[in-house]
Amino acid sequence: MTELIAMILLLVGLTVLILGADALIRGAAQLAKHMGLSPFAIGVTVVAFGTSAPELFASIGAALQGQTEMAVGNVIGSNIANIALILGIGGLMMSIHVQQRVRFVEIPLMVLVTIGSMALLHDQQITRIEGGILFAGLIAYVIYIIRSHKEDIEHGLEDVVAKIKPVWIDVLYIIAGIAGLGIGAKVLVMGATDLAQSVGIPAAIVGTTIVAFGTSVPELAATIRAAMSKQADMAVGNIVGSNVFNLLSVLGITALIKPLSMAPSMDWHLWAMLGVAVLLMLWMFVRPIIAKGAGMMLLVVYVVYVVVAYAGNPAVS
Repeated sequence: MTELIAMILLLVGLTVLILGADALIRGAAQLAKHMGLSPFAIGVTVVAFGTSAPELFASIGAALQGQTEMAVGNVIGSNIANIALILGIGGLMMSIHVQQRVRFVEIPLMVLVTIGSMALLHDQQITRIEGGILFAGLIAYVIYIIRSHKEDIEHGLEDVVAKIKPVWIDVLYIIAGIAGLGIGAKVLVMGATDLAQSVGIPAAIVGTTIVAFGTSVPELAATIRAAMSKQADMAVGNIVGSNVFNLLSVLGITALIKPLSMAPSMDWHLWAMLGVAVLLMLWMFVRPIIAKGAGMMLLVVYVVYVVVAYAGNPAVS
């Protein structure tokens, strides 16, 4: 019964977290439009933050509740799931043609940011100073987005802010979103921690798999939506941007609030995160498309990762 209650708490927390992020994006985007900000500015600030809000609040909530390994594991697992699971599903749904800029600039940049984050975690911790370095990287990355993606973001955000609603509705959305993110993160971490303790699985493993998958649901929904709207190239760009944002903002901001640490046994998860990133980069160098073959390959990689992650725990039969 304890495991059942923990699972219910985890699912409720995930649901509230995702709904809170959606409400925050909607309310903040509309309010920014009322204030005269351009769709581009809204995209760089509000939407960029909102898509990483589940990972950010889940990691901050975990760190504040003393589960720093879960906070780190959430980021690592989310980045692995974004590439191996979500792009894998996207490739099975339809052929994803990737733009040259994404292939030769943004994906290698994601790999470099991954390597840099691993370097900071070489001693199994991220201090506040290192969190500040990651946050500075986030600012640099946002500047890069501003200079290279202005036209794309303006075009993509037109539908988000097309309909203007009364300001008080926007404020309610923002309040509800922030409240949902805070409550959802707390309940999510409570459920995940109780599940880890009752079943005997390390909290870090729960963070890299269950929590990471849940906080990656918005990216999965965005990928499916992009595939259905015949804008498959957006799927890869969203995933790459989300992974960079996770490492720079989620790890950086969380470490600024509370220094992070992880067990040495988590090292191989870092290498798995780098491995899937390099695999994607090498595939993009050879072929500019993710189709059924590549999608199946990525899904197999994710299944193997999850199996290996749990295989070493005696609590898992």
